[in-house]
Amino acid sequence: MSMRVLVSILNWNGAAQTVECVHDLLRQQLPDAARADLLVIDNGSAAADAQALADGLAGLPVRLRRESVNHGFAGGHNLAVADALAQGYDALWLVNNDAVMGDEHVLARLLALMANDPRCGAASPLLAILDQPEKIYFCGNFHDWATGTTQRARDVEEARRLATMRLAQQWVPGTAMLLRTDALRAAGALDERMFAYYEDDELCARLAAAGWHSAVAYDARVLHAMPKRETDRPPYYFYLMARNHLLFWHGSTPAAHRRALALKLLDRALYDVNRLHYRGYPQHAEAALLGVEDFLRRRHGRPQLARRAALPLRWLRALLWLPHRRVLRRLDGNA
Repeated sequence: MSMRVLVSILNWNGAAQTVECVHDLLRQQLPDAARADLLVIDNGSAAADAQALADGLAGLPVRLRRESVNHGFAGGHNLAVADALAQGYDALWLVNNDAVMGDEHVLARLLALMANDPRCGAASPLLAILDQPEKIYFCGNFHDWATGTTQRARDVEEARRLATMRLAQQWVPGTAMLLRTDALRAAGALDERMFAYYEDDELCARLAAAGWHSAVAYDARVLHAMPKRETDRPPYYFYLMARNHLLFWHGSTPAAHRRALALKLLDRALYDVNRLHYRGYPQHAEAALLGVEDFLRRRHGRPQLARRAALPLRWLRALLWLPHRRVLRRLDGNA
């Protein structure tokens, strides 16, 4: 059976990296029955970067779409979702522009996984750290609805074991996520309220609710750069993670696990804000607090950080400072 795949790569002021990614993807070897078409979406880059991207892709078998604004990860890739559905593709492969293929058979192995598992709606390769290719940082993620947390498999053996028991709770990251278009028709596209982060998690939960599941191709590997420390990331990351964590767990947690959910999630969110203050990152903490407030006020989409959270939420954060600090000190003592 033939398989047509649309490959979606987003560019945002990273033309050189995106062009390198495209060359890497063009080296993928597919079975005779499969075909992949590449679509690069420029997500509102500066004029100079957009021109560099166009120049770098000139003459390559790739379609370039230029957008005047940054739609985020969700909105940008949703342009490709719409194309894939309208043009009758069998699958859509979302690939980060900073991802590096482990070999020439990553897509082929993802397609083989889906071919052998007709209810697999989303699939990912193993993800390893770019400058430590032997170190796998993703091999399986599982929702733990009872505790409101993600259980991350420590190694492939554990991931395989958990997947046999908890397939409906498994989710895969958007770094190199292959999506079956029939599953997208059933579950819908990425949630654009999130802009970036948690949209992959949320989509996998919706796929599961619609009767599909997510899986990992353990024989495929993609390399991806990761910061040495969480706090090396910019403030907008902490804003988006705080807001979208609340959006995801509020929206996706099954009814059986929703008792006192709102209070638990708010306390956890403010604990994370206080943790950043405690560790000496006030700018990151202020961004995260603003993310909490924007969730409460139902402000979604692109982050706007040139403001501060309102006084009532700041007072609540301060009120919880002492109990949260006691927990953090206890954790430091046990480290």
